[in-house]
Amino acid sequence: MRFRMLGPLEVRNGDRAAALGGARQKSALALLLLHANRTVATSRLLDALWPAGQAPPSARKILQNAVSGLREALAGDGRAAAGAVLVTRPPGYMLTVDPEQVDLHVFERLVAQGRAHLARGGYAQAAAVLREALDLWRGPALADLVETGVSWPELAAVENTRLDATEDYFEAALACGRHHEVVRELEAAVRSEPLRERSCGHLMLALYRCGRQADALETYERTRTALVEDLGVDPGHDLRALQRAILNHDPALRPAVAAGPPAPVGAAGTSRDGAAAVEECLAGHSLPIVDREYELAVVQGMLERARHRRRPHLVTVLGGPGLGKTRFLIEVERRLVSRTQSARYLVSRCPTTGVTIQSLGGAPRLPASELTRLEGMLAVDGAQDAARMAAVWKEFLAGHPLDLPLVLVIDDLHQGPDALLEFVDGLAVGSDPVPVLVVAAARADLLDRSPCWSGGGSDSAVLTLDRLSDTAVDQLLDFLWLTGAVEPHGPPGDRRDHLRGLLQAAARPPEPRSR
Repeated sequence: MRFRMLGPLEVRNGDRAAALGGARQKSALALLLLHANRTVATSRLLDALWPAGQAPPSARKILQNAVSGLREALAGDGRAAAGAVLVTRPPGYMLTVDPEQVDLHVFERLVAQGRAHLARGGYAQAAAVLREALDLWRGPALADLVETGVSWPELAAVENTRLDATEDYFEAALACGRHHEVVRELEAAVRSEPLRERSCGHLMLALYRCGRQADALETYERTRTALVEDLGVDPGHDLRALQRAILNHDPALRPAVAAGPPAPVGAAGTSRDGAAAVEECLAGHSLPIVDREYELAVVQGMLERARHRRRPHLVTVLGGPGLGKTRFLIEVERRLVSRTQSARYLVSRCPTTGVTIQSLGGAPRLPASELTRLEGMLAVDGAQDAARMAAVWKEFLAGHPLDLPLVLVIDDLHQGPDALLEFVDGLAVGSDPVPVLVVAAARADLLDRSPCWSGGGSDSAVLTLDRLSDTAVDQLLDFLWLTGAVEPHGPPGDRRDHLRGLLQAAARPPEPRSR
């Protein structure tokens, strides 16, 4: 006979399910199974079968009838179920059963074995055993009884054991380099339990190793927000340290064990060639930022200057296709979001995604009416003139006094309408006492359209992104190898040139289709 508790309660005798009677009888069996081979006091059983103060005068008689029915069910065809006997033992009852007949106890045994492997560094064995344990679950423990209102402390403990074991499994799988395999399951786990920092850390690490750095950092921000809003606490030291390591591309985040041989760059016959891998990374904005720390420091300095001087500042980032302008802007935004006390609002304008507005550093979320006005003012396909844009902007600033700067990030400014260029240039030379930083990326075409752009004032800076150094390209190749996307073959010079070509090709806008 088998007792199944990790899901709806079932008792199976071979291929046949035993009839367990009504809810009281099933609840009594469930509580006895949770305390198998131990005496459960009658008073505890009565408390479990009826809410506090609601037990009828005949409660003890009803319990005795439930126990009698259980004994008949366990006897089956007239013979006591091998290894399962329900006996009366003062001050209550005890179910004696072989632990291997109860799925909960099998689960606990496998979890203990998995953790022992994990403690010894046997990650593959730990992952296999813990997976076997988790596969015993068919839903929430005693799901059918929970639906009727059963809520026992023992059930909460069982569910917590399941969550802990799941996190142990993820730890073992990640140590084996199986981040691609578990990332979807991790995403579901974090969605269902947003306050568990260990699961969040596992998901952040898996996403980073899959080349999804932006998603990893977004996961941190969601968890931080949930902890602050629900519990009033910040993430712990371990999670904060992981966020910093991801921002810095710490080599320690690499898996100790490779998940399998990656596909070589441009190799014929592979299922995933280098171009597709690079395009995927660019589309997901997951390539790490390399060789741009000096430029990022200039932006950070201008942000601090805007805060201190309390007036608008402008940084223009120039560069040809494939040099990483968009990636640079994404890193600027990411660092703002991770250091929320640097700014109050982040407004982004991108030709492909339109206008997005984020509230940072505890700033209140903007009302829908304000969002609509700002988004309409800066919309990629908007037709407002510069004067109207400036008026809407002034009204917004007047209604939202800024103690910390507002940051406006604009991509592909060279493609923007004349009104947008006039508006941004007006912000840069304006004398309004408000801390605003504009960071705009453009090709050199911008200077053809506006030769006096930014005016060379003390509150503006123009940064020109150079071709990536050989060291930086090697870092990108190393990252792509780490994520299992590509494997750099051939002489160093050839593979660098190949990657540079892939970056430029991926950044080049698609040619219009012929009709």
